[in-house]
Amino acid sequence: DDPSDPEYVLAVKRASLNWAIERAYNLFFTSMDELIQKHPVDSLDDDGQPFWSGTRRPPKPLRFIPLDSEDDEVSAQQVIINERIAEFVSAATRLRMESFLSVSGEDAPSLISLDEALAALQVHATELAKQRKSKQILHNLSGGGDSDTASGILDKLNGAKTGASFLPRLNLADFEKDDESNGHVAFVTAASNLRALSYGIAPADPMETRRVAGRIVPAMITTTGLVSALSCLELVKLLKGVPLNVHRNAFVNLALPFFAFTAPLPAEEVSGVNGNTHTIWDNIVIKGSSKTPAELLTLNNFIEKAKKKAGCEEGMEISSISFGPYMIYANFLHSFDEELLETPILDIVKDAVIGEDDDDDDDFGFDEEETDGGEKKKKEVELTNEQKAALSKLEHRRFIDFSVAVEDEETGEEFELPLVRLERQKKE
Repeated sequence: DDPSDPEYVLAVKRASLNWAIERAYNLFFTSMDELIQKHPVDSLDDDGQPFWSGTRRPPKPLRFIPLDSEDDEVSAQQVIINERIAEFVSAATRLRMESFLSVSGEDAPSLISLDEALAALQVHATELAKQRKSKQILHNLSGGGDSDTASGILDKLNGAKTGASFLPRLNLADFEKDDESNGHVAFVTAASNLRALSYGIAPADPMETRRVAGRIVPAMITTTGLVSALSCLELVKLLKGVPLNVHRNAFVNLALPFFAFTAPLPAEEVSGVNGNTHTIWDNIVIKGSSKTPAELLTLNNFIEKAKKKAGCEEGMEISSISFGPYMIYANFLHSFDEELLETPILDIVKDAVIGEDDDDDDDFGFDEEETDGGEKKKKEVELTNEQKAALSKLEHRRFIDFSVAVEDEETGEEFELPLVRLERQKKE
């Protein structure tokens, strides 16, 4: 990997050209074509109004089309698009090469002429056309299957893994708008002009790009610094435990300039049991013990602990317990189900989570089989990758939050408790 080796420089140049061409194709054709496919020009929004209206403009996907193309007609507009794409590829290739090579300047090997960029784009477009025809033939022969999708993804991942192990140390580039020799403004101009072409906006010259960049960069830095400082001030107040009326919401527009500060409103209070109130920030914490860790805490024990922590009086019963979208307990269904009540509540949650993708199976990851004595017992069945991922995510959570409702048996009135949090012991 010697930057002075001509073969190494040529390899970096070839790889950088391919990278820049792929970026141009993905940014200005693929992404925009997918957007149009998702929202066609004549599509309507949820309110029945034209989706592309008002400030929304439908983009025009841009791609390089060779002048001698047999499949596509090349108009005068397409010639301009080809030139703009070549400008982008030339500028992007240079910046990419200079991240690997420590040489720059007017005579640097990283300089890519428009003719070189056009020639590389011509080759890429030809190869792309061949691939499309080949894929169409294979698609027809295979009956339209997507069996090669997974293998293609794996090939890309393996290639990235192999390439990363040989990646040299990269050079950093600080954006400098006043240096015409570094190619920074040329790249920004080329990228913005392609996007302008796509949306029917007037293009900009390098001088205009330099002028806008000179205003944007300080604005971004100033805004970021101001927002960070205001956030840190509020964090200091939070750590000191000052009253709510000392905190401030900030509304800032540096362009006007406009600065306004207001005291935040307290969180909305919700009626609870015994005339008490709570907010969305409150919770009831239930912890396992060394004798009964959280993993072994049964549903019945959880109900009793929740009632005690919430201060429920006699005649008040827990009517429902939910974990996210899953209802795991309802008193009108399960109050006499001894087997469920003696099941660890975390096991019930796991059954609910892995059973989401299996609506026809109420055993949630288990099948029943008969023993020699005629008794039925559950045997574990193989889980899908999605179910395994859901279980793994659940296992790594330090706490589980439950939504719990309490019912007054005499009046039938129902109250929501604050979130009931079941905390696991920290693993040493």
